Amino acid sequence: MPDPDRPSFTLQLSQNKYLAPSDDRMDVVLTVRVGDAGVAAAGPPATAELLLVDCSSSMDWPPTKIEAARHACRAAIGSLRDGVLFGVVEGTGRARLVYPAEPPLAVAGERTRRAAKAAAAGLIAGGGTAMSTWLDLARTLFEQTPAAIRHAVLLTDGRNESERTGALDAALDRCRGQFACDARGIGDDWEPRELQRIASVLRGSADAVLEDSELAGDFRQLVERAMGRTVPDLRLRLTTMPYSRLRFVKQVFPAEVELTGQCRTRDRLVELPTGAWGDELREYHLCLDVEAGELTRYEDRLLGTVTLFAGEPVGEPQAVVGYLTDDLALSSIPDDDVARVTGQAELGCAVRAGWDAFEREDRAVAAREWGTAVRLATELGNAEVLKRLGRLVDVRDDGAVTIKDGVRPRDGFSLVLGSTISTYTGAAEPAAVAVPPEPGGAPRQCVHCGHKARPSAKRCGHCGEPFEGSPS
Repeated sequence: MPDPDRPSFTLQLSQNKYLAPSDDRMDVVLTVRVGDAGVAAAGPPATAELLLVDCSSSMDWPPTKIEAARHACRAAIGSLRDGVLFGVVEGTGRARLVYPAEPPLAVAGERTRRAAKAAAAGLIAGGGTAMSTWLDLARTLFEQTPAAIRHAVLLTDGRNESERTGALDAALDRCRGQFACDARGIGDDWEPRELQRIASVLRGSADAVLEDSELAGDFRQLVERAMGRTVPDLRLRLTTMPYSRLRFVKQVFPAEVELTGQCRTRDRLVELPTGAWGDELREYHLCLDVEAGELTRYEDRLLGTVTLFAGEPVGEPQAVVGYLTDDLALSSIPDDDVARVTGQAELGCAVRAGWDAFEREDRAVAAREWGTAVRLATELGNAEVLKRLGRLVDVRDDGAVTIKDGVRPRDGFSLVLGSTISTYTGAAEPAAVAVPPEPGGAPRQCVHCGHKARPSAKRCGHCGEPFEGSPS
């Protein structure tokens, strides 16, 4: 009988088990659900929260940026529940703990929230930008706390130009697995790829602040979401066979995050820490290399098992199965969920290729790539990406795409970071958008990784390499 004081865990596996003799990979989508029914009876786990605020000199122009940062900090502090450990860090060419005045972190209560708001109201812009120091101070402060849930919000308006090359990557390696971090960029002069790298390594989200007035609500929502997490560390454990091994694993919903480098491997056992969870659903794309020659035709063969661990195994292991067949009608039809997540990867490639072309002022290529992105986002039902594309392009009745005049850099940053936002099968369909019809023909196959894609695909959804020749 389930324990009413423990969260519920569900692991579902989706795949097409049929393999052709020439196939060398098995793609699987894992859907993980966590429900927190009854957790309140046991009490929430200890939580620590840090606000890392860019106070470099560029935050002072226009002055609405630093004022928006002050207001957002006060809003986030006000939403902290009693007992949460917290602090505010001023980030410039170095990092300084603004509240409390010195470690350890403060305990949220009426008095400390009031004092912290006063300290946040006094934040002043001046200095450079060295994000590695901000993250290293956060790591040090989190190491001094017993909190099981550790979360930071990082805000910046500039590029990481006040430190040596490689310092940020080194700091991210030191912080990996120590805490989660959501990153936000404000204004029009920051680098979205830097924020994406921070969010990917530290298992958070990255996004652009489109209007300064929206920042306070976003900060409050991020902090409240962190306080709603009830499972400090959920792990996926993969056991492979002598004829199978992990090629890659990435989170694909609610946003795409590459996770292969964060796996811990021992012999044929691979363990992936997925971080802290609340009441939520996530999807993962798991790809195995398979030696098809080692399989017996026309029978199920075990390729591996996947188990959830929350301190101990939760639920039964799920089997990844392979069935070797000469029937191409069986092996050539992709699983619906696998097709959806690989289509999302192709959408991300088109969005980013369009932005790269736009940055080098090649508007024709940008419009073509974003036209592909509009079509894919519509097919996938990805309303969020369509909304972000709509700030940059107009779609005519015949489906042709033209780029709007006066595109703000922050709108492009928002689109690039939003290109990792994916859809789930149960998500609502977006409003209809006119798009050109998808041409027929045989699927295209990538010569670099072997992935098969739709006939009109121009880039591989797995490795991002362009297909050779024109689409069929």
